[in-house]
Amino acid sequence: MMKRTALILGCLILLSAIVLTGCGRDLPPGDGTDPPPALDGTYVSEHGSLTFNGDGRSVTLEIGEEFAASSGLPEGTNEGTYVFLFRNEEWRYDKAETFRIMIGEETYRFRNDLSSTGEGIIAFYLDSGEAVRFLKKE
Repeated sequence: MMKRTALILGCLILLSAIVLTGCGRDLPPGDGTDPPPALDGTYVSEHGSLTFNGDGRSVTLEIGEEFAASSGLPEGTNEGTYVFLFRNEEWRYDKAETFRIMIGEETYRFRNDLSSTGEGIIAFYLDSGEAVRFLKKE
């Protein structure tokens, strides 16, 4: 009987430790893979293009009139910076919740499409719920 009680108590302590260590996380758990390389190159869609300069920060946007109206981004060619976030912390683009673009004093936030965004695709959702995909130009 004593062994059984000790076993149950040990299992409860272990379970509590697992639950408590998982609850304090502010960032998603790592999946054991190395972070992807910084975005570099031009990604295109029917809406325009995003050219990432390989420094993990700067981006050049070329956006058409219709997409500018639906996304809130400024029309034409604009230089800016970008960041991918998870719970307001900078995070790797393939695991982030949010894609943020800053142009001048303006900040534009989009929900990142985790099922698609990766080294060859930048995908996010507009406030309207429309999914937008920019594919890396070869």
